[in-house]
Amino acid sequence: MLSQYMEEFEQEPFEVTEFIERLTWRTNNEVNSGTGGGDEFNPDALRDTFIQTIKDLKILQDKQQTKCERLEDSLKQEQLAHTKQISKLQERHQTAIDWFGQLDEKINSVAGKIIHLGEQLENVNTPRSRTVEAQKLLNYMSEFLVAGPIVNDIFNDPNRLYEAADVIQKLYAISQDLPTEKFLDSKRKIEKKYDEVERRLIEEFASAQKSEDIEKMKKLAQILSQFKGYTQCIDAYIEQSQMTPYGGKDIFIGIVPMCKHHYEIIKKVFANPTQVMSKFILNIYQLKLHQYSITKLDDKKDEEKYLRTLYELYSRTLKLSADLQVYMSPIDDDLLNKLTQQIFTKHLAGYAEIESKCLTAKCSTELEKFYLSKKHQKKQTERFQELRRDMQALIGTRANINIAQIEDYGGETFLSEELAINMLQEAKGSFKRCRLLSSEAELAGNVIKLNDILLRFLMHEHVNYALELGLQAIPIAEGKSFPQMYYFDVVQ
Repeated sequence: MLSQYMEEFEQEPFEVTEFIERLTWRTNNEVNSGTGGGDEFNPDALRDTFIQTIKDLKILQDKQQTKCERLEDSLKQEQLAHTKQISKLQERHQTAIDWFGQLDEKINSVAGKIIHLGEQLENVNTPRSRTVEAQKLLNYMSEFLVAGPIVNDIFNDPNRLYEAADVIQKLYAISQDLPTEKFLDSKRKIEKKYDEVERRLIEEFASAQKSEDIEKMKKLAQILSQFKGYTQCIDAYIEQSQMTPYGGKDIFIGIVPMCKHHYEIIKKVFANPTQVMSKFILNIYQLKLHQYSITKLDDKKDEEKYLRTLYELYSRTLKLSADLQVYMSPIDDDLLNKLTQQIFTKHLAGYAEIESKCLTAKCSTELEKFYLSKKHQKKQTERFQELRRDMQALIGTRANINIAQIEDYGGETFLSEELAINMLQEAKGSFKRCRLLSSEAELAGNVIKLNDILLRFLMHEHVNYALELGLQAIPIAEGKSFPQMYYFDVVQ
């Protein structure tokens, strides 16, 4: 039973009331099964069961108490062992700290002595090294002071170009302080050798660029930055980078990818990448794009093609400026827009006149084609035509004779929806170009001019003319029969 009690006690959660209920239920079942069934309540058997259970629980409590005491003793012994071990570890840790402090003091002492010794050696060696360097420069300088060619190997050996660049750059700086009257020939020899070494460095830089040797390019750019021809190095890089075609016949396709590729190289090679990249882009606008636009816009015979080309080039250049702005210096924020205006200034100045002339010609041509398709010769429809018609009607009414010959054109309205759509499409293209190519100050005036041209041809030359013809085709009333009028077809 004790094991059974333990199982019940270990259940989670344990309820005393439920335990008593289960004990009562088991006791009643056992009693009833022993007597042959029935549901009779036997308090004596239940009392005996409770008494026995209490005794069993006391025995179980005593066993558990003994077990707990034994475990507590074991834990106390283990705690004592760990306490002793921690004490020993703390003592060892303190000893290690003391040793570390002593070692740190020794290291600081030795380091201080080494630094002091290094400073003493530097104080002794710096003047000596400067003296040695000055002696070397004097030896090189002596070759330039005497007549005859320079025979030192440092200036003739291609493998010692970096060393030669360092020497000649220093000699050139020294020669600037020498009096010209006394050392004119020597200064000329130094300048000549200076230009020669500088040219060789730029050639080496160009060769390294072809093979995309970034480290060598960086080294050469760093050396050339001390020379007066450093800008020639940048120009050589830009010229060689932009030598290859951009994107075939369409120059705009390859510009952005090319700038992105070379910007990564420029950041690694040059000490001032932003200024170099600005010059890189400046060269694209002033040389490549400018020449490209001149070639494309040179022919103005076909004005419609010229306007389409101008719009396309200008809009794509503006988009290109927006894409390339990320590579520009913040101080050059508006530079690309200024360059764009410089490229297209001449063309934008006369744009409005050409646009108006072209729209006028297109609308006039559309009208001529329409009337030609109707085999109609456009007539004058001024007010004197109405006066003549009224006089003819008056005379005919008084004399009872029809002296006017009314022409109804077979019921033709001379109105064309297709023609109107064509004119509106032409005007739409003109307005679109006008919005982009006109300056802010001229935009409103140019739009009004184009709108006047559209109204002139669409409303006055076409719609009003059709209405005038419809009015002329209205027959004079004779009172005998209802006249057939095509004017209402025109109005509809």
